[in-house]
Amino acid sequence: MENKLFEEFGPVTKEQWIQQAIADLKGKDFTTHLVSKTAGGLEIMPFYTEEDLETLAFLEAYHNKIHPPSEIPGLSPRIWSNVFHVGIEDQNKGNALILDALQNGCDALVLEVSGKEDFNQLLKGVELPYIQIFLVLSSGSPSVVLAPFLDWFGRKDWGSDQLQGGVLWDGMTRLFHEESEMEVISQELAMLIDKLEPFPAFKACCIDFSCYHEAGATAIQELKFGFASIVELLDHLGKAGVPAQKVFEKAMLRFSVGSDYFEEISKIRAGRIFFQSLGELYQVEVLPENIQVFCQTSNWTKSRMDVYTNMLRNTTEAMSAILGGCNVLWVRPHDEVLSGPDSFSRRMARNISNILREESYLDKVLDPVAGSYFIENLTGILLDRTKESLENVEASGGWWKLYKDQLIQEEVKSTRKKRQSDILELQKSKIGANKYQLKEEKAKFTLSEKVEELPWQLFAGRETDLLESKNETVA
Repeated sequence: MENKLFEEFGPVTKEQWIQQAIADLKGKDFTTHLVSKTAGGLEIMPFYTEEDLETLAFLEAYHNKIHPPSEIPGLSPRIWSNVFHVGIEDQNKGNALILDALQNGCDALVLEVSGKEDFNQLLKGVELPYIQIFLVLSSGSPSVVLAPFLDWFGRKDWGSDQLQGGVLWDGMTRLFHEESEMEVISQELAMLIDKLEPFPAFKACCIDFSCYHEAGATAIQELKFGFASIVELLDHLGKAGVPAQKVFEKAMLRFSVGSDYFEEISKIRAGRIFFQSLGELYQVEVLPENIQVFCQTSNWTKSRMDVYTNMLRNTTEAMSAILGGCNVLWVRPHDEVLSGPDSFSRRMARNISNILREESYLDKVLDPVAGSYFIENLTGILLDRTKESLENVEASGGWWKLYKDQLIQEEVKSTRKKRQSDILELQKSKIGANKYQLKEEKAKFTLSEKVEELPWQLFAGRETDLLESKNETVA
């Protein structure tokens, strides 16, 4: 280029940009009009620059560390599994549903099991070495519920290294549904780890952040309580003689991904980084690329009014999960908030993941958000707040004490009510629920109790329940 035009423009600092914005606001307050806040109170600047990365150089070590490089040449650099879910109520027709899903784009299964399944029938024609399988265990001893599946797998001509996936079991969050004691939970996890030690690619448990998300918690609360619970569990397992190394090797992260697009991307990235840092505190080397992250689209964000809008929410949530670094993606059917999904909603759910891969090419770049000024800063903020919050939990006696004193329940319940109020008072827009409603559509359900009176342990009451109940009454 003969004329070097860019040399006429000198560098501009972030402060200069801010001053220009203030001048353009003509006396209006910069913070009030341009600085936004997340549901958790995190302040988000209207823009970020390279200057904001000066204290975040440590994040470079995690760029492009989503999964180990594939040994198969020619595969796309970004790989995630497309999950199909089969509930306990679908066991009788489960095999037909599974085969249909696997033949139409899915390559991973989530099975709800009770220990009474006939796996010869349920998984007839399914070649497990070529897919991942994740098990949701019903109530009771997890090792007892898991035993029939391991017995069935052992009778097959497959190697132990060919069982891929894991158990979606978190004994700590199960406490919100059924009573138990820390000693019992730690013993159950120790037995799971022991039973699954011969299966290197099959995880024994998860840190279930999704539990808090579906109850209405903020991203910071999810990370805070999720990591506080595993710290509590590690301390008990250590006293029982179970090495921390085994726990970190056999644990995965489970997230529900909501509609706050950029925050959800950053939440997953922060979870990966914090898990690796937590391992260092226990003198365990955790390679970032070996961390397994299971993501599912949120049930909390879905509306029972104008359910087809839920497909759009599923799409943006799936994008957040992929860009955040998920290894496994479960897109839940858009109409499951009303009734059991049908063939159409199942098809739409699995096709969201397929379209993002095959038509949007999100698999062509391993870590597209690496280096983003905005995402890097939001990730850094979440890490700082998680560390600070976790220290406060420990100073207050730990996760178990907060749980027994009902402080976790009350904090999340308070957050949920605030978020519900924001919808009711139009402080937050929700398409199809409080904005752009279909006037002819009537609510398709009836609440038997007020949301405030529903027991928190059941995680009842999503952010639109209160609104829809009010609308139904008015109608």
